[in-house]
Amino acid sequence: MTDQIQDTNPSELIVKDQPEFKPVHISIAGTPHRIICPANEVKSLEAAAEKLNEKIRDIRREIKGKAPNNEELLVLVCLDLYDQVQTLTQDAHNRRHENNQATALIDKINKDAQSILR
Repeated sequence: MTDQIQDTNPSELIVKDQPEFKPVHISIAGTPHRIICPANEVKSLEAAAEKLNEKIRDIRREIKGKAPNNEELLVLVCLDLYDQVQTLTQDAHNRRHENNQATALIDKINKDAQSILR
């Protein structure tokens, strides 16, 4: 094994597991950003930037009488996204609890059915 490594020219080694990275130009709240990301995640990054811009536009429409600056808008977007994450986390917890209850009920029914059949 070590003989193979020593005989191989380091410049000939190709690492196949590492993704190719690409620069991506996105704009969030009108501010341009250059992000380096894996090539296979470019579309996802662009979609995320578009979703953030949609959120920012929605918040701008909802605010009456004041034109918030980009920093204020981004804080509001972060708070909104945090609230969504918390809601989804709670929903997932509730589903797990309901699944556990259903599993326990099914187990009890199976146990009762087996005791009747014996």
